Amino acid sequence: MLNLIMDVTFFGRNFGVLVLMDSLSGNVVYHQIVKTEKDDYYKIAMNKLREKGDKIQAITCDGRRGLLKDLLNTPTQMCQFHRVAMVMRKLRKNHQSEAGKALKVIAKTLKSSHKAEFYRRLHYWYLEHQEFLNERSEKANERGYFPYKHRYIRGAYARLKRYEKYLFTYEKYPELNIEKTTNRIEGLFSELKRKLNNHNGLTKKRKIMFIQDFLNKKSC
Repeated sequence: MLNLIMDVTFFGRNFGVLVLMDSLSGNVVYHQIVKTEKDDYYKIAMNKLREKGDKIQAITCDGRRGLLKDLLNTPTQMCQFHRVAMVMRKLRKNHQSEAGKALKVIAKTLKSSHKAEFYRRLHYWYLEHQEFLNERSEKANERGYFPYKHRYIRGAYARLKRYEKYLFTYEKYPELNIEKTTNRIEGLFSELKRKLNNHNGLTKKRKIMFIQDFLNKKSC
C-alpha cells in the first residue's frame, strides 16, 4: 500500500525532477528527470507503479487541476500549504480592504482547522462581504462587459471554495494516515539542493547523475 506525496522541483530553467514518495515508509518510489511539469508525467509515473503491482491508496499533491480530474477513484489531498500560499499571492494587491484582510486571517487558519469550522468561517465571510465582492467597474471593457472591481479577492475566495472536496481528504479517511501537505517531499528537495550546491561547476550530465544517485539512495 502506498500513500503517495508527489511533486516536481526544478534546477534552473534546464530541467527538473519528478518525485513520488511513499509517506508511510518515507521512501522514494519513483523519480524521473523532466523538462517541464505536466499532468501526463504524473499519470505515467502512477501507471508504472501499478504495473509493478503497487496499490496506491492515497495521494497528496499540490493540486494540478487536470490531474485531479483523473484521480476520482483515489482519495486525493491537495497540499494545504500550497493553497494558502496561492491565496496569499492573490490577496497581496488588495490587503487594504476589510474583506481582503479578513480573508487573509481565515486562510491562515486552514492548516489548523477542521473542515466544518473552516468553511463555516468562509461562508460567514462571504455573506458579510457579498455586496463588496459583487461591485463592478463603471467602465465597460472592449467586449462591453463590466468586470468585477475586486477580482483578486474573488479569485482568492474561489481558490478556497472550488477545491473544498480536496482540502480535507485526510479528515474524511483518518484510517489512511494521509499527509495534508507536501512538506515531507519539499524537505527532500531542500536536502538534495543543499548537497548539490556543495558541488558547484558540475555539468548538466553530472548534475543529473548526482540527483539520480541521491534519489536512488532514498529508495532503500
